[in-house]
Amino acid sequence: MSVPLCFLCLLSLAVGALHCTPVSDQEGELSEPRYTDCPQGWSNYNNRCFRYVASQLDWADAESYCVSLGANLASVNNKGEFSFVKNLIKSFDPAESYTWIGLSDLHKEERWMWSDGSKVVYTIWSSGEPSGSRTENCVQTNYLNDKLWNDAVCSYKSAFVCATRPGL
Repeated sequence: MSVPLCFLCLLSLAVGALHCTPVSDQEGELSEPRYTDCPQGWSNYNNRCFRYVASQLDWADAESYCVSLGANLASVNNKGEFSFVKNLIKSFDPAESYTWIGLSDLHKEERWMWSDGSKVVYTIWSSGEPSGSRTENCVQTNYLNDKLWNDAVCSYKSAFVCATRPGL
C-alpha cells in the first residue's frame, strides 16, 4: 500500500469516521481506497450515502441544507437507485408524500440537470410529465398514484433526500 493511501486509511480509522478499504485492480495493484460507511443517520446504497429529511423546504433551501451537510439533493442514476430512494422515503413517510430530488431545469427550460453536476442518464416521469410549464422547474418524486416524477414549482415546500459519497 502506498504511503498516501496508508495514511488516508489510518487517519480515517483514527478519527473513527469511516471504514476504509483499499481496492485492488485487475493486476493486484492497490488503487484509491473506497469508503464504505456512511455517517450516522445516512443509508448506504451502491457506494453513495442517502438521507431523508422530513423538514418542509422549497427546492433551493433543500439544496442549501444538503450542501451544508456536504451533499446535494439526490441524483437518481438507475432503476435500482430509484427503488432505493422510494423505499428510503417510505420508511420515514408511509404516506409517500411528494419529496424533492436534485433534478431541475432552472438554468435552461427543458434542459434537465442534477444539482450535483452528474449527467442525466435515467428519468422516470409520471404520465404527462414533465408538463413543460415554464414555472415548474424542480422535480419531486412520489407524484400521484404511480409515485414517479413530476416537475413542480420550486417554491413548493416538501421533504427531500440528500446524497453524497462516503468519506466526503
